[in-house]
Amino acid sequence: MIKVLILTFFVPIWLLTAQTYDVIEIGSFNIRFFPCNQDAGMMEKYDIQLRYPPQGSATDTTLLFNMTKNLDIEILGVQEIVDPPLFRDMAKRHLGDNFEFIYAPSKGWQKVGLLYNTDKVNLIGSPTIFNEVTLGKTDRLRPAFHGYFKTVPDGFDFHVIVVHLKAAPSGYNQRKQQWQHLESILTALPKNEQNDADIILVGDFNNVSSERYNEFLPLMNRQKYFWVGSEQKNLITNYWRPDWSKPEIQSSMIDQIVISDDAKIEYVENSTMVGGLCSKGEDIITGHFPDYYLNVSNHCPIYASFRAFPDDD
Repeated sequence: MIKVLILTFFVPIWLLTAQTYDVIEIGSFNIRFFPCNQDAGMMEKYDIQLRYPPQGSATDTTLLFNMTKNLDIEILGVQEIVDPPLFRDMAKRHLGDNFEFIYAPSKGWQKVGLLYNTDKVNLIGSPTIFNEVTLGKTDRLRPAFHGYFKTVPDGFDFHVIVVHLKAAPSGYNQRKQQWQHLESILTALPKNEQNDADIILVGDFNNVSSERYNEFLPLMNRQKYFWVGSEQKNLITNYWRPDWSKPEIQSSMIDQIVISDDAKIEYVENSTMVGGLCSKGEDIITGHFPDYYLNVSNHCPIYASFRAFPDDD
């Protein structure tokens, strides 16, 4: 969503000037087992074998991409993409040929990737796959995926990393190991050939242990990263069922955006928003579950705005 930011400087009226800069959105979205969603029959076709196969429908791609188009996010880190070529084709069909999709090939069912609008940003060089984040379990855990971008025509250049960390409270120890690898990645990235410390980390952090946000905040503080979700109280990014015998889903926030100290210069304060079902802000939903939850995802897109003016990296 390109917006215009006007910077006005307080000077004598005869010297009053204004500069306009585009503002781009960067975000994260876990699209539950796309395109299977909760269709066990379709999962079988993709050789997905779950201990408890779901009972539901495939992804409602019309609902999914209509929402995505309305949000108009320039770079979207996505998770749980089972069929990346299909996702790319459908994104182009619904959003336009100007959208490209790159992803990290892996042995597991779920892939992570970056969907981006080539009219607004260019991918510089080749993307990077950080397989160390899989802890050697390449058939179960997802790698981190990185792209270096520059806004069109000649503006903000920056790194984006998308992750999908180990799920469940029982996965806490593995997530700790994944964060150790991510800290090494975040430390090394500014020293690569781009020599650029503007870094935006997005994804499903799965911070579901009793530690909650403290699963990642100590590392963020050490690295001088800013958690954009800290600006918004009661922000919701996903829903889950604590008791499958009851028709009730509860909200939480496990999809995150964190930015380096350098990238905070371009970040528009208090700009973080969520889409989909989460935009209604309901903590608990009982009875009939919304179509979005049933047919799109149990997660929602989260995104933030960044000024696209040229930097001096």
